[in-house]
Amino acid sequence: MSPRRALAAALAAAVALPAAAYILPVPAILRRAAERRTAQSLTSVEVNGTLQADGAAGALLLAAGGLRGAGGLAALPARLLWKVPGRCRIELLPAGAVEADRPWLAVKEESVTGTEALVREPTLVALARGTCALLALPRDPEAQDRPMAASLARRGVALADATLGRFDGRISYVIGGRAADAKPLAWVDKESFQPVRLMYTEASTAVDVGFLGWGSPTGGDWAPRAFEVHAGGALRLRFTTEKAAANPRLPELLFQ
Repeated sequence: MSPRRALAAALAAAVALPAAAYILPVPAILRRAAERRTAQSLTSVEVNGTLQADGAAGALLLAAGGLRGAGGLAALPARLLWKVPGRCRIELLPAGAVEADRPWLAVKEESVTGTEALVREPTLVALARGTCALLALPRDPEAQDRPMAASLARRGVALADATLGRFDGRISYVIGGRAADAKPLAWVDKESFQPVRLMYTEASTAVDVGFLGWGSPTGGDWAPRAFEVHAGGALRLRFTTEKAAANPRLPELLFQ
C-alpha cells in the first residue's frame, strides 16, 4: 500500500471509530453526568463576563449601553447566576447603572420573568433556560439520573437511545437522535461527562445552546469558558466567562 493510501485509510478509520465505539445506555450517561455535578457540591454559581450578541439581542445590548465589538457583535458586561434547583438569571451591567435599573431576565421552572424586552428575546431566554436545564439540577445522589432525564424530557429530548458526535473538538454522547438530526438533542462529553450542548425549540425558534471549554482557568469545573446560542444557523449570543464563584449567597428574590 502506498503511503498516500495508508494515510487515507488511517484517516477513514479515525473518522469511523466513534461510530464503532461502545455507547453507554442513556440512563447510565445521565447518571454519570449527574454524579459529576453532585460531586462538585454546588448550590449556586455566579459568573461574571461579557455578553455579545447579534440581531435582535444585539440591538437590546446597544440600547442598554453596549458597544459594537469584534465581528460586529454588540458587547456589554453581564453576569449569569444559577441556583439549585432550576433557577437562573441574566443581568446586563451597563456602566454606571444602579442595581435596581439593570435589565434582567430570570427563569424558574417554566416561568420567565424580567425586563419585558429581554423576556421577548428567545436567544436570551435560551441562554438562561439551557443553563438551568443542564447545570442547575438538584444535588440528590439517590435520585441518580431522574432530575436530568425529566429536565431533558421537558425540552423534548427523546431518552430512548444515544449516538456519538463531535462538539468543541471532542467526542460526545448525543441523546435523542443523531448529531445531524434537526430535533431536540442533548450532548454530554464522553470523557468528562460534562453537559456540552442542548438543541431544542424556544418560543417557536430552534435554538442550539453550547457550553464550551470546561476546565478553563476562568470557569474550572463550575462553569464553561463560554456559553453560546445559535439560531437560524448563525451565532446569535455568546457569554464569555471572566470570573466564576461557587456557592455565593443569592437571595431568592433574584429569581422571582
